[in-house]
Amino acid sequence: MEIQQPQNEHDAEFGFKFVGRSENDTEIFDYNFNPSFGALANSIRKSSRSLRNRLCSIKKDSEFVERVVEAYRLPVVTNARAGDWYVDPKKRDGSVYFKSTDGHTGQWKFSSRRLNLGLLEIVVRRHGAIIVDSTRRGKRFPDSIAKTVPIWISVLNKVFFPEKDCIFYTNTLAVSPSEASQIEQRIDGFVEQFLLLGLDLSPIKLLFLKPLRPIWVTPESPLPLSPPEFTDFMPLVLVTASRVIRGEGVESEYIQGAGDDHEGWAAVSYISLPRPCMVANSTPYKESGLTPAIFWENHELLLRASEDELLDLVRSIVKSSDISDGSLSATLVKPTKTIYVGSLASAKTHGGDYEVIVNCSAKPFGGDGAFRVIDFPIPEGKKGAGFLRTNLQNIIGLLDKNVGKKIIFACLSGNDMAPAIALVILCLYYDNEGKYRKLEDRLEVNKPYIRRRLAWISSSRPEANPSRSSLNAVNSFLMDRPL
Repeated sequence: MEIQQPQNEHDAEFGFKFVGRSENDTEIFDYNFNPSFGALANSIRKSSRSLRNRLCSIKKDSEFVERVVEAYRLPVVTNARAGDWYVDPKKRDGSVYFKSTDGHTGQWKFSSRRLNLGLLEIVVRRHGAIIVDSTRRGKRFPDSIAKTVPIWISVLNKVFFPEKDCIFYTNTLAVSPSEASQIEQRIDGFVEQFLLLGLDLSPIKLLFLKPLRPIWVTPESPLPLSPPEFTDFMPLVLVTASRVIRGEGVESEYIQGAGDDHEGWAAVSYISLPRPCMVANSTPYKESGLTPAIFWENHELLLRASEDELLDLVRSIVKSSDISDGSLSATLVKPTKTIYVGSLASAKTHGGDYEVIVNCSAKPFGGDGAFRVIDFPIPEGKKGAGFLRTNLQNIIGLLDKNVGKKIIFACLSGNDMAPAIALVILCLYYDNEGKYRKLEDRLEVNKPYIRRRLAWISSSRPEANPSRSSLNAVNSFLMDRPL
């Protein structure tokens, strides 16, 4: 019998070759096959990153976060995506979205799409805040905490305290003096870009009495024995939840940054392969659908389950769960008094509060017809952007007679297609003070104009994050309209 090549990549990964089949159709493997050390290490590494190890690592890191909160006695907010896994939603005071890519070397920016001004309201009201995030193996800090947040702090300090010599704070363990100098040279330009958005900051400025300053905390950091008092500044305690795992060796059961890149393990979870005798053509990937909200609602049950039981348990919980990742509260887009953005769940729960509900998702709204619903079956992802490119003119035509009424734009999360459609309406039907006006045929729209309207959404609803492809579709439609 000839020895054949592995039937799939997982055969080779786990150190055995598929040889052939016996007369009773049983698969036969060559157990004398000797894989390289790299192949074995890779297979063990994947096995150690099992779903159970991830969830146990997240829980362990969350216990550290709780100690930080207890030490500083400040409100805690999570940085969207990775940070969301480390704090029970019931214990959070909010969420922010500082992207690591905005802090990548040579790509530093202050994002007008992610203003996070809601964080300022928490900070000035509670005299500081804690931001939680994590990063993967080998790094002490994610770039979001090392650079994106410090850039944000520096810009806002210069906006609110122009008379002071505001320092650009960095952590020397994460940012070299050369890189810090290059970033600092761009801060004034970021300030100008922010001021061009024309936002009314006077309500916050009245309460913004002291500048912001970052304090970096990791599991290796000593914590104060009692909550410190900060007399000269308002602290933003930047917490990296995971301890550092260094080197290229095989990982243990603990996974640094276990909550990071959850699309690769929560939506599609890896099942460890304990022995080289599984059926050659079976797949080690199955859908999970786990979210931070579902995890924390069921974490005790999930963490008691064995690896073999866990995936089926997760799928069962997800299937029966009525927990929504979309907030049940909608957001008024200021300075308007009639435009709201929210999740489909919020629109269904509080539908009677609005004169018109615009459903911007492919999921039918349903309901009893007690209020006016306009359904636009917009797909998620890139298909949704394509839908916008070909249908925005028709959408505007259907909405024209309803604009000016109290209206909510809703999608599954409230943060993707709903704000994208709301942005078009804000650009075409609302003046610079947020007051309704009839559509003007000769209204000229350019990128700075669109950016200012998008800032209304970003400052009102920090979690709103329409995709770049959706925004490109909106920009093309608005700027290519015939005058």
